[in-house]
Amino acid sequence: MAQKPPAKKTTTKTQTKPVAAKKVAAGKAAPAKKKAPAKKPIAAPVRTRALEDKERKFVTEMLVDFNATQSAIRAGYSPKTARQQASRLLSKVNVQQALAEARKRQQERTEIKADLVLLQAARIATADARELVELRVGCCRHCYGEGHKHQRTLGEMNSDRERWIDEGKPVEEFDEQGGIGYDARKPPVDDCPECAGAGYSRVVLKDTRQLSPAAAALYAGAKEGKYGVEIQMHDKLTAVEKLFKHFGLYGKDNEQKADALASLLNRVSTEGGNGFTPVATDPEAPPARAPMGSIQADDTADDDEG
Repeated sequence: MAQKPPAKKTTTKTQTKPVAAKKVAAGKAAPAKKKAPAKKPIAAPVRTRALEDKERKFVTEMLVDFNATQSAIRAGYSPKTARQQASRLLSKVNVQQALAEARKRQQERTEIKADLVLLQAARIATADARELVELRVGCCRHCYGEGHKHQRTLGEMNSDRERWIDEGKPVEEFDEQGGIGYDARKPPVDDCPECAGAGYSRVVLKDTRQLSPAAAALYAGAKEGKYGVEIQMHDKLTAVEKLFKHFGLYGKDNEQKADALASLLNRVSTEGGNGFTPVATDPEAPPARAPMGSIQADDTADDDEG
C-alpha cells in the first residue's frame, strides 16, 4: 500500500508595527500641561455726561492759546473767578476727554504734530545767528598803503584822477597817496599807525536763500529801518525755555523742597523778617548782663562763710 506524502505546513506571517514606547527619564516626571492664561475682563467704558455750553466753549477756546484762565474768561466765566473755574474745569473727566479729542482733530486738520513743533523749537534754540548776519573785521585804508598812506582801489584811483583832470588841474600834481590795491578782506596790520591793528568793522547780511534749516527757523524777516536793513529773529531764549519745560529739566534741577537754605529764603521773602526761628536756649548766646543799679548775688560769699 502506497504511503501518502506528508502534508506541507503552511504558515501565515502577519506584520505588526511596533508601538513606540515613550521613554521617561528615571526620576523625572512628565511635564505638566501649560494652562491657558485667564482672559482679563474687559473694562466697561466710562460714561461721562455731555458738556454744557460754557464747558464746550472753554474747550474750543483752549485750542487757541492753551491759556486756561483766559479761555475761561472768553468762555463766559467771571474774570474774578476765572482761574478757579479753569482749574475746576480741567479736573473734570468729560472736559479732559473733550479737550484730548479736540486736540487730536486739530492736529489731523493742520497736520502739525508735537514732534514737528518740538523740532522747530530745537532748531531755533540751536541755530547760529551768524548765518543771518555777521560782523567782519578787515584792514583799514592805511594798513597796506605805501608809507601807511590812504590806499585806493583801482577803480577809485581812475575815478579820482579823471575828476582831477576834468577840474583843469595838472596831472603831475595828482596825489596817488598810498597807491592802489585796497582789499577789505585782508586782515589788519598790527603796526598800522591809523588803526593800531584794530582794522575796520562792517556788518554783512547773508543771503536768506541759502540758509540751513536751523537758520531758516531762526529768521523772522527783514525791514528797512532808520539805520538800514534790520534782520529780525525769533527769541532763542524762549525756545530754550520751552525745551526745558518739555523735558522737565526745571523740575530736576530745582528739587529744593527739603533744602534748608531754600526754605529759609522762602520765609525771608514771604514773611518779611529775618527767616530764623528763635530757640528757647541758645548755647552760643553771650551771658546776660544785669542792668545798672542792680545787685548781683556773689556765689563766693557762701563759700567764704562755709
